Order: sequence, then structure tokens, then C-alpha cells
Amino acid sequence: MGGVIIYEPEPGSPLQDVPWVVTFRSWDDSWDPFICGPYERAHAIALAEAVAVDSEDVLADVEPLLPALAPDDVLADIAELRAAAEAETTGPNGELTEPEPEDLVPTETIVPTAEEVRAGMARVVHRLVSGNGNG
Repeated sequence: MGGVIIYEPEPGSPLQDVPWVVTFRSWDDSWDPFICGPYERAHAIALAEAVAVDSEDVLADVEPLLPALAPDDVLADIAELRAAAEAETTGPNGELTEPEPEDLVPTETIVPTAEEVRAGMARVVHRLVSGNGNG
């Protein structure tokens, strides 16, 4: 069985509404990774799970596609992610801790139809061109 890594934004986060992408890669780097999307979050998760669960060597990363408009936007996101990662790996006394691995449990994935995916992509594009793509 392959694996799926899904970025989980905080409840109520505006990241729920931005476009999402899926990066497919092999566990052993035997083939080049590629990115699919943009999708609505639920569609990205369903696609990733449908592909990776039935594959032996596929790892799928589901992540938001952030609408960075300037280098400062990217640098601010990097700083925020660095701070969050440091907070997760530092214990209360300042010592480094290892995150606990999660067991992957296959679920019954309902894969959206091609028409549903196209409609979702149209909604994503509409949000992007209307200026509502960043929450």
C-alpha cells in the first residue's frame, strides 16, 4: 500500500478555500514526482487516496496552493512554517522531540466524477480571478 500525506489547516483557516494540489512521488525515487491540480481540497484528497491506497510505491502529498503575489509573501510563509516546525520539535524544556508516526488506515474513498472535478476546478479558477482565492 502507498501513502498519503494531507496538510491539515487549523479549523476555520482560509486555507480551506484556496486551490489544492497533489504531488505524486515514488517511495524510492525510482521516477520523477509530478504535481496535479488545482483542485478543491476534498477532490485532491479523494484523488490522492484513490491512487496511493492501491499502489505499492506511491506517496501522495496533498497541500494548499498558496497564492503568493510577491517574494515577501513567500518569505513570510517560510518564516511562519519554520516557527511552527521549531515549536513542534522542541519540548517544554527546550529539548528536541521526535513526532509520533501515525498509522495509515485505508478508508472507503469516494472518487469524484470527471464532471465534479471540472466543476471544482471552475470554482477554484473563479475564486482566483475574482480575487477571493486567498480566503
